Amino acid sequence: MLPMLAKLNSFLSYGNLLIATGIIVILKIFYIVLIQKEFVGLEDFAIAQNIVAYHQYSQFINLGGTAFKLPVYPLFLSFFIWSLGNNALLGVAIVQALISFFIPLLLFRILRLFGLEKVGVLAGFLYILSPAYFLYSGIIEATNVFVPLLLLWLYFYFKIWCSKEKRMISFIIFGFVTAILFLTQVVIVPLACLMILALLIYERVSFKNFALMACTAILFYSPWVIRNYYVFDKIIPSKTPVWQNIYFGFTPKGQLRKDLQLITAERDHNLYQMSDENDELAMEKIYKEETLKATQGKPQYFIKKALSNLLCLWYMPPKYVDDQSWPVIAGRKIYVVILDLLTLISLFFLYKKSKMVFWFSVLFFSNFSLPYMIGHAANMRFKLDFEWYQLVLVSFLLMEILAHFLSKKSDTA
Repeated sequence: MLPMLAKLNSFLSYGNLLIATGIIVILKIFYIVLIQKEFVGLEDFAIAQNIVAYHQYSQFINLGGTAFKLPVYPLFLSFFIWSLGNNALLGVAIVQALISFFIPLLLFRILRLFGLEKVGVLAGFLYILSPAYFLYSGIIEATNVFVPLLLLWLYFYFKIWCSKEKRMISFIIFGFVTAILFLTQVVIVPLACLMILALLIYERVSFKNFALMACTAILFYSPWVIRNYYVFDKIIPSKTPVWQNIYFGFTPKGQLRKDLQLITAERDHNLYQMSDENDELAMEKIYKEETLKATQGKPQYFIKKALSNLLCLWYMPPKYVDDQSWPVIAGRKIYVVILDLLTLISLFFLYKKSKMVFWFSVLFFSNFSLPYMIGHAANMRFKLDFEWYQLVLVSFLLMEILAHFLSKKSDTA
């Protein structure tokens, strides 16, 4: 047993991670080209098509401009539509697979800043062995861009936190990456803003450098807000859907519990048909009215929905719960349960070892959980936006266990 653990420890090197990641990326591309073959593009893709065809950021041309989706991913897709035409989605999937090559490397580099190289290597291996992350490169969703962007942002952030970055250009780059990150997924904004503020509170940066990166972020983010004001004649700092997400959590497609499916499938279908005739601000009012009418404004419905959504987020979206196919059971259901249990054990261990990391982890998971408790948790990508951090915590736990057994061997030698 101990010799095998020693071999495993020596195998966990950055070089081996590079080789394994390269092999997995090649396998992803083979899977995309030879097995998957078909791709589905939804709202982001519709916006991207209209950017190329009509030079307008719009989901439905007849309704004018949109802020239904943040701009980074539709603009990313539009490049492939412009350059590859009918093969755009295949090109997107292949490039997303190539981009995923950098995720394990960024995990390693972030953890190396804290002297946890082995944890970083193991986290990288766990990432490339994840069934969901393997398949998701072929899905046309912003998660494929958001996760590497978030890890890049965290790498720059912790370089500053560890006082290993003093150059002015580094703070400008960090401000730029912050703006791009915020224009990719709104869910990260509260946590990232708190973390940036912590740099100043804990005196990790001077006020001058803090102001520099904040002004850079605002400079590159502000065109989106200005554009939205020009299109909608009101300030929309991020994107429009709010009540739509709350409403969807009470529909059969978006809710697991039967007693909380207050809006019928027929009514939901009728409202969906209205979305290409009414702009999103008008639809927001309709979704609000429908939600309040269905719930009668009673808070218990929203509380029950929040708990149900939390379960679906951390386990399985409603549409997969009754799926008994072996790929879903083995590749997702069992996998997620084991991962969540190991995460809880790791958090318990961290509370004793490093309360700062423990509370950061609680804050991190809360930041991603609360928005979906309010809205809905009907998409697997919601958890994949942050599941990689669970792999980091599990890697930390496993390396501690490995180190414990190896130290016992050295004591008895």
